[in-house]
Amino acid sequence: MKNKILIAVGLLLASVCASAQNYFGVTGGCNLSHLSKQDVLFDFYSKIGFNVGVAYEHRFKNSGNSYPFVDASILYSLEQYSFAYKDRTIDPYDMVLYYGGYEPIVKEKYLKVPVGVGFNFQLAEKFGLAPKVYGILDATIDRFGMEPIFAFGGGMNLNIGEHFQIGIGYDLNHSFAWTCASFKEWIGNFHANLTYYIFSK
Repeated sequence: MKNKILIAVGLLLASVCASAQNYFGVTGGCNLSHLSKQDVLFDFYSKIGFNVGVAYEHRFKNSGNSYPFVDASILYSLEQYSFAYKDRTIDPYDMVLYYGGYEPIVKEKYLKVPVGVGFNFQLAEKFGLAPKVYGILDATIDRFGMEPIFAFGGGMNLNIGEHFQIGIGYDLNHSFAWTCASFKEWIGNFHANLTYYIFSK
């Protein structure tokens, strides 16, 4: 009985792997980031950044049009936000004029490796809707001594044909640490991406 189960599992895995397709391409898009911290001294503002990189998707094709998938990408991501003193009479050092007040712009540059799992629901011959969840291994690029951090998020892809994809998502990321080690907050990052899979095999 045990041997029959192992044989059945082996045949199932072989069938899935035989029908799977690997897609490789490029991706790019915009970020809209914000700091989660609420503070009595500062107002915080979202700012737009960008991300760009390479993408991979592994599609487990079956007899139907819908299918599960796993995907991954390697991204350079600029995520930024800003803050201003609530008391606009304060003129702190090295701040720029913004919306009638003074604020510094915080720019975080990341190398991010998100890995996701999801399911594509085929809506029509050329269109599929694919919700997914993902984990992210990321590290800041321009801050010495910062170790890689694990983050997480979720999103949705609109698949157009075999090779074009429009995606949106939201993830929670670690923020920078100032001179005070206890000043660490989470950055929420909304992103919208265009992905083109150049080839598959």
